[in-house]
Amino acid sequence: MKFRISILGAAMAALTALTPTSWAAPYKTSFGPTTVDISTGHAGHSSIPKKMGYWAADNVEVDVFGAAGAVAGLQMVASGKMDFITVTAEALMLAQAQGMPVKAVYVHARSPISKLVVLKNGGIKSVKELKGKVVGMPVLEASSAYFGGLFNDNGLKFDKDVKLIATGTGAPAALALQRNDIAAWASWDTAVASLENKGQEFTEFRPAFFDDLVGNVIVTRNEMIEKHPEVVIGVARGIAKAVHFGLANPDAAVKIHWEVYPQTKPQNADPAAAMSEAKTIFVSRFASYKLPAGMLYGAARPEQWNTMARLMRESGAPLPASYDPKQAYTDKFIAEINKFDRTAIEGQAKGWKESQ
Repeated sequence: MKFRISILGAAMAALTALTPTSWAAPYKTSFGPTTVDISTGHAGHSSIPKKMGYWAADNVEVDVFGAAGAVAGLQMVASGKMDFITVTAEALMLAQAQGMPVKAVYVHARSPISKLVVLKNGGIKSVKELKGKVVGMPVLEASSAYFGGLFNDNGLKFDKDVKLIATGTGAPAALALQRNDIAAWASWDTAVASLENKGQEFTEFRPAFFDDLVGNVIVTRNEMIEKHPEVVIGVARGIAKAVHFGLANPDAAVKIHWEVYPQTKPQNADPAAAMSEAKTIFVSRFASYKLPAGMLYGAARPEQWNTMARLMRESGAPLPASYDPKQAYTDKFIAEINKFDRTAIEGQAKGWKESQ
């Protein structure tokens, strides 16, 4: 009898060692975009990995909730009130320079989400023509590496050669453009897309160095990196799978988002019009997730971080000369994050049915 019990115990121990995630409770963690409006553009790090079970496959249970801006979100991560957040590379480096124990573990948007736009029929054909005019921003920023660099690229100073005013987003910004209260709008991709859904057509101005930058990154505390690397990998891998799914089938991605966040679905609207508007928002962000040839999800080139740091200093951001951009990120998890079958994810996306 004792012999049989010991054999059974050994067998159970071996099985547990082979399949730890099937026995362990999911690790409960949290993730936040820096907005309380979790639109279809945020589906890759909210609804899709939840609905498709990508986070669950790595034994993590992720509570997604929005933070009111990058500063507040980074403070929540640094203090342990949230584990992961997505912010611009600029916001991350400023936080590190101020002593916050945070680091990027995954490059999410592969290009800047910032946009400088003018009305297509407004008569302005170049950034240089904005000198002396009024430029609107959703919220005034003390400095901006992207917009500062864009204006420098055209022989102007963003904080001196134009007058900056806060417009908010949505209808107030649309009205300001329509009435010519502002000549241009310096905003971000999904906010611009929402105005396009209202019928406004834009011309976007980009700097020559656009492809040398990184956009949004996923950030966590140094403590999470050191003590819970499997959670870092699980959260980021779920997002990588979700992005791959969304790029393969945008319509399915939008419908999944509506299911998980029903309040984001347009009410009393023609179904085709609702899908068209939602996809405009979706594509505005997911376009920045597409991988260049030979790149892995979450990876970036070191020179992209160096360029961002240089632009920040040139724009007047309080980034010390001694700050080394190498400390902004770690790429030690990238290989593990990319260990999934892309073809299988594409098959899931293309074969997805609304009743799933």
